[in-house]
Amino acid sequence: MQRPLSESGPSALSEWRTGWGLVLAACCGVALGSVQIYATGVFVAPLEAEFHWSRADISAGMLAPSIFGVLFSPLLGLCIDRWGARRLALPGTIAMCAATAALSLAGPSIYSWWALWVVFGAAALFQKPTIWSTAVSSHFSTSRGLALAAMLSGTGLSQACLPTITRLLIDEIGWRGAYIALGGGFAAVVLPMLWFFFHDARFSKRGVVPQHAVSGWTARQGFRTRQFWQLCLAAFMITGVIVAFVFHLVPLLSEMGLTRASATYVAGIAGIFSVVGRLAVGVMLDRWPGPPVGAVSVVLPVIAAGLLLAFPGSLTMAIVAIVFLGLCIGGEYDSVIYLSTRYFGMRSFGTLFGFVAAALLAGVGLGPWVAGKIHDVTGSYDLFLWLVIPLAILSSLLLGTLGRYPEHVAD
Repeated sequence: MQRPLSESGPSALSEWRTGWGLVLAACCGVALGSVQIYATGVFVAPLEAEFHWSRADISAGMLAPSIFGVLFSPLLGLCIDRWGARRLALPGTIAMCAATAALSLAGPSIYSWWALWVVFGAAALFQKPTIWSTAVSSHFSTSRGLALAAMLSGTGLSQACLPTITRLLIDEIGWRGAYIALGGGFAAVVLPMLWFFFHDARFSKRGVVPQHAVSGWTARQGFRTRQFWQLCLAAFMITGVIVAFVFHLVPLLSEMGLTRASATYVAGIAGIFSVVGRLAVGVMLDRWPGPPVGAVSVVLPVIAAGLLLAFPGSLTMAIVAIVFLGLCIGGEYDSVIYLSTRYFGMRSFGTLFGFVAAALLAGVGLGPWVAGKIHDVTGSYDLFLWLVIPLAILSSLLLGTLGRYPEHVAD
């Protein structure tokens, strides 16, 4: 890694003038990385109908990417700090697209489904938020909150489009064809964007590395702070809540009386509002202290769960609840990643955030499985919705009490 030659803080305009392509490319990568969350729920019904698998067993497939992420995200972060994000993103995207298409090969045995998810999990390791957030944060400082928000809007676009696109593909070419189409479609869009625009400023070939890109805590210093552990715990809980909510949203709404088509359209509303929420949170993070902004952004699932419990069967209240859920989907990742960059700095960000990412991915894997198990045992999602409330409140408290940002300097 080269020493920084530029010590003056860049303006937001200059950051965007040279970094818009990077953000757009990372946004595409984020969209691909979220396919397991936003598309898989639509496959539940056809898989259930063809193979008679339980929802918990189907959801258990998502444990594989999470297990890989939990075990290897810290190592991935170390590799990013050593070699840069670009060298990992390109081959990882090829593997991810191939693994998505390979899910079409699932046979009648649930073990074949789980085995394919193991392959998917290994490929998905190279599509984790650590890669995209490291590259974007290395380039942006003054406008980092908005840049991360724009990058993470890829999940909102996936949430808005993938449920409906996936349902249409399943209706037209079957669930096997749908997986192949998703893998091929993402490859055609994401790979060219990464090739031309994606880079890590810490490994600049121009000989100038921004000071903010190499300042911050060492890994050892970070591990000794309470902020590191609070961010890990908050990331685990709020991600588990939100991903479980999103994964089971279509079947949950269907059980409330909506048709499958209506449920997918309503679920798409969450994606639209996630973009709104994410961009709003990004702007607020750049202007105001991050901990209170993060605390508010992750408490919104309390409102969504409360409305669904208080007004079961009401389409109007379901839509209102999904709006609040969407706003939270837009803010929680942005808050956790942004706060991590401000507390950790960029010096060993990949290594430190690798552990936060492991916590995030543990939530991604366990959340949908727990919600599915609750449904299988109780016959409804009510208990899951009740659990959302205390977990979201505790996550909010953890982010809200992080304290002031440390002053980082480069060696």
